[in-house]
Amino acid sequence: MSDVTIIGMPRSNLTRTVRIACLEKEIPFAFSSRNVQPPGHPPTPELLRNNPFGKFPVLKHGPFVLYETAAICRYIDDNFPGPLLRPVHAEKAARMNQWISVAMTRLDPDIIRNFVIPMFLADDVKRRDPEFTTRMNEMADRIRHDLSVLDAAYADGWVCGDRFTIPDMMIMPMIHYLNAMPGGPEMLASAPNVEDAFARFKARSSAAQTDPLLPEKLLKSA
Repeated sequence: MSDVTIIGMPRSNLTRTVRIACLEKEIPFAFSSRNVQPPGHPPTPELLRNNPFGKFPVLKHGPFVLYETAAICRYIDDNFPGPLLRPVHAEKAARMNQWISVAMTRLDPDIIRNFVIPMFLADDVKRRDPEFTTRMNEMADRIRHDLSVLDAAYADGWVCGDRFTIPDMMIMPMIHYLNAMPGGPEMLASAPNVEDAFARFKARSSAAQTDPLLPEKLLKSA
């Protein structure tokens, strides 16, 4: 039995990131959604014991408990043998840290929190509301800008060059959800380097093994 457990929800993009990191690192791990609150519900007491902020994912490695996605991924890379998940050269390592920060402070809020989740939760009446439509159109414009910046970063294959590294493991699950949204494929088509990286991401074993299996409602909305 593995002494590494990842706690989270299978459809959480950030939980998927740390599961991908474990698979790419080729380490055995258990995955648990037990006693994790569903979306829109307050944190469970069990989760709060592992993360006082009530967020997931959480990593448990024996008695050691760690939260925050980037910290977990770095811990996985630093403490287990296997393929490196980060570049070694100082400039590329700095670039990796830059894109990890961008992924968490800009891309995740823009794509997931302010576009994908509101679109998924909106019923047909809400989607016809002019105020909602205006807000989503504004977010779509912002995402198109983000994708144009990402497209230049992906010109060499992945954001840190020719290797799939931690920031890619954070960004690609976000692109997965964006691609399932109305207008998402068209937005992605405007960033061909990102679109190509996403196609290569989907072909990876770690992506296939962590595919969130999008619900029918989400698939029909695309």
